Amino acid sequence: MLRAFFLIKTQSLKAALQYPANFILDVIGVSLTGFAEVLVILLLTSAFQTIGGWDFWQVGFMAGLWRLSHSLHHALFLGIWEHHWLVRDGEYDTILVRPAHPIVQIMARGFPLEAIGELLPAVALFALTCGHVRVPWNLGTLLFLGLVVVSGAVIEGAVYLFFAAFDFWFPETGKLWIASAFLFPTARYPLHIYGRVFASLLTFVFPFAFMAYYPTYHFFHLASGDSPVFFPYLSPLVAAVTMLIALGTWSLGLRHYQSTGT
Repeated sequence: MLRAFFLIKTQSLKAALQYPANFILDVIGVSLTGFAEVLVILLLTSAFQTIGGWDFWQVGFMAGLWRLSHSLHHALFLGIWEHHWLVRDGEYDTILVRPAHPIVQIMARGFPLEAIGELLPAVALFALTCGHVRVPWNLGTLLFLGLVVVSGAVIEGAVYLFFAAFDFWFPETGKLWIASAFLFPTARYPLHIYGRVFASLLTFVFPFAFMAYYPTYHFFHLASGDSPVFFPYLSPLVAAVTMLIALGTWSLGLRHYQSTGT
């Protein structure tokens, strides 16, 4: 099944490359948004010197780490955003009669060019800041980096899969995404600048803080502030728990699925 998943993704990418001008313009368009964020961080740190005590290079490193996970999420999980339309338009019936798991089929749908557009500024920002922060790079650190990036992508995908599960109960679920859509971008900046209530939301309800904020403490060898010392290492566990909750909610919702007949 895993081989089939990557085969479908590869074929979808080849299909997108059949229209090179459209491919390039889409990638550039998304990339510009990411590069604009670098300017925002630079402007903020220039005006206030630091953001929560972190300078441009530290905040940029964290934002780059966040974007690496975000780009991987786009490559693997962006199909979940189509979940509502699949249910509403009756196409879910086709998915359910196929032998592959519905979630795998949804994830395999197409290759979102946004993934490449998000990856370019993520790599550029991360590479730019790595030379200006004191991170002792070695095999262990690189393995931890890979684990954090994958965990972050799973956390983001799990949160949106959780909300997608409500498509089985309600005809319009767009407003349910508002909370996460509002909170998600804030995870690119040091969590301690928001206050305890907001920080708790990003830690225990929508655990986006484990995508980059807490792991960054490990890379910088900093004390994790008011948080427990083991929080920087919890990203894989948080990713697993969040995905299990999301899959459980989705499975419960699937039992209530009724075909639209279209």
